[in-house]
Amino acid sequence: MTAQARTEGSPLRLAILDGGWAPAIAALQDAAIGDRMYPVSGDQIAEMLGPRGLTVGALAGDRLVGFFSLLFPGRQPDSMGLPFGLVDGELDAVVHWTAVIVDPVFRGQRLQQRMVAAVDWRLFPESPQDYGFVTVRADNPPSLRSMLACGFAMVWAAPKFDGHLRHTLFRITPGDGAVPGGGEMVALMDVQRQMDLMARGWIGWPQGAATGATPGHVRFAPPVPGSLVDRIRARKRSG
Repeated sequence: MTAQARTEGSPLRLAILDGGWAPAIAALQDAAIGDRMYPVSGDQIAEMLGPRGLTVGALAGDRLVGFFSLLFPGRQPDSMGLPFGLVDGELDAVVHWTAVIVDPVFRGQRLQQRMVAAVDWRLFPESPQDYGFVTVRADNPPSLRSMLACGFAMVWAAPKFDGHLRHTLFRITPGDGAVPGGGEMVALMDVQRQMDLMARGWIGWPQGAATGATPGHVRFAPPVPGSLVDRIRARKRSG
């Protein structure tokens, strides 16, 4: 472990994990992954713990009870920035949010959001990463709510590698401005309406206490003109 921080009001501690934690990550995934998440392979775990990745673990004593992994794809063909038309140096600023898993015993403590907040783009030398992407199955509302709470916006949906319809979400930056009022509140499971609005260029904005969120819904509205998310959404390639 190269760095660590204590979570507020909790005996859990957060630590950046090295390759020695690979067996514990694999075991926690086997025990805690749901049927709506796509498991990461042994090779991907090694990558998450290597120079192209960053994995933050939540530890109860010496026991791993949660982890949050990022990957920095650079200019590789698997970059989620490519379908949005990112090129050259922009691709160097892409980060994939790859896996977030919490032991069922420790769920309900907002541990996913706490691991994200502990990272906050400060604990790793690649910061700042301007283009943050994650994919979540459209029929997985708990993960969708978690990513929206972490500052992601719903920007596209399409079948992905596991054959299921998955949302691509993009992390909103300060340059994207405040979450707008107005627009349309859409049920989190109303995928068809979400896709209709995203086809018009609207996005499902991040949700939080200050946004007036309706439980089980997400606010869809156009991006702020000229903002980062507006620029990448305008470049989105079909297919």
